[in-house]
Amino acid sequence: MCSGKKYPLTSDNAADVILAQALDTIDYPQVIEQLYADGARIFLEVGPGTSCSRMIDSILEGQPHLARPVCASGQESTTQVLRLLGCCLAERTPVDLNKLYPSLFSDSLLKDKSEHRIYATIGGEDFDFSTVKDTFLSLNPETSDIKVNVADENKTDHQTAPEALLIPDSSASALEHFQLNLTANIEAHESYLAFSKAMEEALTDNISLQTSLLQQLVANGESVPSLSSFAPASDLSSPSQDLVKEKSLPPVAFDRSMCMEFAVGSVAKMLGPDFAEVDSYPTRVRLPDEPLMLVDRILEVEGVPRSMTHGRVVTEHDVTADRWYLDGGRIPTCVAVEAGQADLFLSGYLGIDFISKGKAVYRLLDAVVTFHKGLPVVGDTIHYDIKIEEFFRQDQTYLFRFNFEGSVNGEPLLSMRNGCAGFFTAEDLAAGKGIVHTKLDLAPQPGRLPEDWKQPLPLQVESYDEAQINALYAGDLQTCFGNQFAALPFVPYTLPGDKLKLVDRVVKLDPHGGRYGLGQITAEMDIHPDDWFLTCHFVDDQVMPGTLMYECCMHTLRIFLLRMGWVGAEGETWCEPVPGVGSGLKCRGQVVATTKTVTYQVSIKELGYRPEPFAIVDALMFADGHPIVEIPSMSVRLAGLDRHKVEALWPAKSSDLMTSQPRKILYDTDRITAFAIGNPSAAFGEPYRIFDHQRKIARLPGPPFQFLDRIVAINGEPWQLVEGVTVTSEYDIPVDAWYFGANRQVNMPFCVLLEIGLQPCGWLAAYLGSALTSETDLSFRNLDGHAIQHRPVTAQSGTLTVDVKITRIAQSGGMIIQAYDFSVSDRQGPVYSGDTVFGFFSKQSLAQQVGLQGASLYQAAQTDSEILESFDYPRQSPYPDTQMRMVDEIDIFSPQGGPHGLGYIRGIKNVDPDEWFFKAHFYQDPVCPGSLGLESFLQLLKIVAAEKWGVEESSQFETIVCGEKHSWNYRGQIIPVNKQVLVEAVVTHVDEGAQLLRADGFLAVDGKIIYQLKDFSIKLIS
Repeated sequence: MCSGKKYPLTSDNAADVILAQALDTIDYPQVIEQLYADGARIFLEVGPGTSCSRMIDSILEGQPHLARPVCASGQESTTQVLRLLGCCLAERTPVDLNKLYPSLFSDSLLKDKSEHRIYATIGGEDFDFSTVKDTFLSLNPETSDIKVNVADENKTDHQTAPEALLIPDSSASALEHFQLNLTANIEAHESYLAFSKAMEEALTDNISLQTSLLQQLVANGESVPSLSSFAPASDLSSPSQDLVKEKSLPPVAFDRSMCMEFAVGSVAKMLGPDFAEVDSYPTRVRLPDEPLMLVDRILEVEGVPRSMTHGRVVTEHDVTADRWYLDGGRIPTCVAVEAGQADLFLSGYLGIDFISKGKAVYRLLDAVVTFHKGLPVVGDTIHYDIKIEEFFRQDQTYLFRFNFEGSVNGEPLLSMRNGCAGFFTAEDLAAGKGIVHTKLDLAPQPGRLPEDWKQPLPLQVESYDEAQINALYAGDLQTCFGNQFAALPFVPYTLPGDKLKLVDRVVKLDPHGGRYGLGQITAEMDIHPDDWFLTCHFVDDQVMPGTLMYECCMHTLRIFLLRMGWVGAEGETWCEPVPGVGSGLKCRGQVVATTKTVTYQVSIKELGYRPEPFAIVDALMFADGHPIVEIPSMSVRLAGLDRHKVEALWPAKSSDLMTSQPRKILYDTDRITAFAIGNPSAAFGEPYRIFDHQRKIARLPGPPFQFLDRIVAINGEPWQLVEGVTVTSEYDIPVDAWYFGANRQVNMPFCVLLEIGLQPCGWLAAYLGSALTSETDLSFRNLDGHAIQHRPVTAQSGTLTVDVKITRIAQSGGMIIQAYDFSVSDRQGPVYSGDTVFGFFSKQSLAQQVGLQGASLYQAAQTDSEILESFDYPRQSPYPDTQMRMVDEIDIFSPQGGPHGLGYIRGIKNVDPDEWFFKAHFYQDPVCPGSLGLESFLQLLKIVAAEKWGVEESSQFETIVCGEKHSWNYRGQIIPVNKQVLVEAVVTHVDEGAQLLRADGFLAVDGKIIYQLKDFSIKLIS
């Protein structure tokens, strides 16, 4: 980011700053603040508009300065210039008016023409300025305590805040006396403000320290004073000390009728007269009403009533044939978790209502649930052992931590860990900010699919209205999804209805959407004040249960999986959580009677078979557009199904189905090749005819390095160089492609995959008419990139689809800088994605490139461990063949050397002007592809991996390692006149178990460092 720091004014530095400005953002506030710190007080905006002046006024608000535009819209230009000069004169800035009014300052007008001039004496003798003492009232806060902003008083377009106000002192003693009094008053007032601020900060720090110490004591398991000693506000007062005394009560048991009493009746009838006061409160902690009151009996209660300490309750729930919730003959996930709801009872038993006094209500905040076996069936009884570990307080809000274990017939069923709930006032709930994500939380991550994954059915972006969703709940997949579901050989298992109908419509199903690129589905449900889940949960505080929100997202996921083709027979298939996968539940908002619509957004993270089909996803729920609930790693498996049954149900290959509806080809291979090595006008038309013979244009690579077959979609107009235009291209992977044999590996070489992602950027730049913006012939060069590979690409991957978007355009110093986002996908989803920056440069600019400034190669020292003798790069498999080999010799290799002691290696390649890639990349502008430079780096890492773990001729490498982010920078080029390329790798990380290496490095040509590589990785996979 451009920071505004001073730099020596040289040609090279100016070029670097221009390039940095084009490639990155400018921290404008920091630039202005730095200028101000360096003494600048007058800022003139010479470009069109007034945005910079307004920003400067905002940045320097309250500080003496002048910011004036010279070209504001809607104002007469001559008047603006005159006003600007007047402001400058008022600020004592030298202004040469001779440039504006040369005739007024001509010699002829300055000559003495006494015959036409009348002289008159006006006034008395000249005023003696030497007798006047000048007095300054400083307006600069750095030099005086008197802080007066003159510009704020009677401010007009012509007035400003000077740094000092000059006052001729004809009565020095009176003025000095006034100034001293004024200074004393201001100093006294500022002293008071400073003292008040210091006291406030000290009090805040003291409270924070005490709170921190108490939380540390609690976290360490040490005893702390009773909560009554915290002295909360009177409306949330703690129970009196005589009610907190420990009592030795025998274990008690309550049947279902008593549990219902706690839910909708009197707490005193259940827990005795000591709790009678609670019945007078407007609300209290309760169990839900029917049909969501799931505690059939309480077997044991441990803990001191009203002690606000820890406690334990043991409950049971019977899964019977008449239960309203049954799904596939089983208790649903949400109900199995909700049935462990007696933490509500236990918190009331331990006395929370005597603290909240009906003014704060229960809300679940966090939990992590892990199932250990399949869901209980009819006839099972679930045994819950629920514990409240502690109560604690944040400000005036009371919370508690809890957990429970669920079992069936003595065998573990589920565990709930890291549970946290709190009691919140209406003001607290209204002030909630919902789920807050950082940029890191939203950054793209690779999803996970089996290496031999086959999509059961082809997917496209779709949506389903209420009628379609109603048909789905009724078991009619054809009406919802289409005719491909018309011939199912069984009644399908779909979704439970009635009270568990939790989806009204699907807004969007995107097969390649979401953070992980494996698909995303967004659904909605309308909320009504009389919805059953509101009226029963709770009778005096109606709010949607967090566990039901979980089920809403689960139903949304199941719709995606049904559409994908994971369909089983009713009575033979059911959904349940994947054992051993911990699913989170983070609640930061609520659904209440005034809520209109809830939205569920489910992003697929992993799909596979074990052997039943399973999915792991992240889910996010919104209430009227506000994110309120997050469910990371929600899981489901379709028990009763396996891969064989799924593939037998859909025998047609997805690729066959996809090719039955080919995309329209907008630019075919012939036109693309014409742009690479023929006449540009044959590719794009008449505007580029000048480049057929008269001028040269930046080309695409030609065969055999051309990896772009067709353009199938464009969102943007030709010849209009604007941001936001998108293009979709395709490349068909030949099963016998030369690069598989030359690389001697099953996976596509990284350099080819990178070119597949980047070449459509060059095509889009040409489509938008970039070359026509300059009268100078320009070359197209890649500058930077950040990317991640999601899955390997092989000869069987078929057609790759590339989506490219131009995101930023900047022109400066004769250069054009363009930024792009790109994503490469096969029929299963994304395989490689990232962002990159390209630039258009003149031949002169390229010739003057100085490389990566400040970079230096690692100097292997005697202190490094054993340095092996130089040797030729291996010619045999598994190393690349001649055409793909980008390293001739290893001249330094220290297996335990380098700055990290993990390994260092350096290789050499002699430049041959007749090499094949100079002819292919580019026509009329031969230059070595940057991707091949990156490939040479990975070939060094193969040597390091082989030395560490050994290789055979059949060994296979994964380069780049899937899921590993990497980046590159180019600041120079390799051309036929160069002599030698030197590339080095410094190993930064070694994973012995995974046989994985990660390294950084540089590439230099003829002594100039021009490439930098960060976090490039390789894994020995066989």
